Amino acid sequence: MTIGIISSSDQFLPLAYTLANNNLQVCIFFAPGQDAYVNQKVNTLAAHFAMATGDVYNWLEQCKPTVVFVYGYPHLLDVSKFTMPVFNIHAGSLPAFRGPAPVFWQLKKGMPQLCLSIHVLTNRFDAGPVVWVKNIPDQPHYNYALVHQIFSQVVIEGVFFILQALAAGMPLPDLPAAGPAAYQKRPVAKDVLIDWNTMSATEICNLIRACNPWNKGAATRLNGQEIKLMDGMQSVMTTTLPPGSIVSEGLIAVKDGHCIQVNMLALEDIFVPAYHAEYYGIKQGLILQ
Repeated sequence: MTIGIISSSDQFLPLAYTLANNNLQVCIFFAPGQDAYVNQKVNTLAAHFAMATGDVYNWLEQCKPTVVFVYGYPHLLDVSKFTMPVFNIHAGSLPAFRGPAPVFWQLKKGMPQLCLSIHVLTNRFDAGPVVWVKNIPDQPHYNYALVHQIFSQVVIEGVFFILQALAAGMPLPDLPAAGPAAYQKRPVAKDVLIDWNTMSATEICNLIRACNPWNKGAATRLNGQEIKLMDGMQSVMTTTLPPGSIVSEGLIAVKDGHCIQVNMLALEDIFVPAYHAEYYGIKQGLILQ
C-alpha cells in the first residue's frame, strides 16, 4: 500500500515517519509556503522520502498512491483527478469550525474540547463527510503551536483507523455534524486585539494563547505603539483601577476588578520581560488601550 500525503506545512512529518516505520510506502507532495524555516525543515527531514513539488496532479499520476491524505494544504483540489480515496485532515470540528485557522478560533472562543477531524475531500473546503474525530481537553498551557504539535501526533490514530478499514473493505462512518455550520475566517488585526473594557481575564488569556507564537501574542496599544502580550494568567489580585491599567510590574487590570499577570511582552522585534518593561515606557499607572 502506498500512502500519498499532500501538504504545505511540517505537520505531516510525524505521520510520514510512523507510516514508513510500519513498512508502508510513503510519497509526499510538498508545496512550499511562506515560512522559509518550515520549507527548509521539510526538505531536510523528509529528504529520504519520495517527495515532489511543482504540479500536484503530475505527482498524483506518477506516484499512483493507494490513498491520499491532505494535511495543511491551503489550495482547493480537483477531486475528479483522484481515482483513489482522498481525505483531508482538519484541526477543528465540522462544520462548526470550517476555515483556514480552526485552532486559533477554538482557543479564542475558549472551547473546553479541541477537535481534530478527518473528512472525505470534496470540491468545497472542509465540506465532505466526516469519518473520524478526536477531542482533547483544552489545557491552560496550550497555545496555537502546541495544539498543532499535539494534533500531528493524534492524527496518526485516525489515519491508521482509515487504513485498516480500507484494507478490510469495511465502510467508513459518516459522523453527525458537530454544531451549526460556520466559516471561521483567517484572523485579521481586530481579531487579535485585546478589548480591555469588554473582555474578561479568561478571554484575554485565551486570546494570548491563540496568538502564540504566530502573532507573538495578543495585541494592545500604549500611546499609539503596539505591544503584544506573549503570556498571561489570571491573578488573585484585585484592583479598583480601570481596565487596561498597569497596576504594578507585569500586573494589568481587567474588567470587574480582576487582574492578569504578564511575564513577557513583544515590542516590534524585541522580546521584553515584564521586569524590564519600565525601561520601554511601560510604567505603573499608564493605561493600555
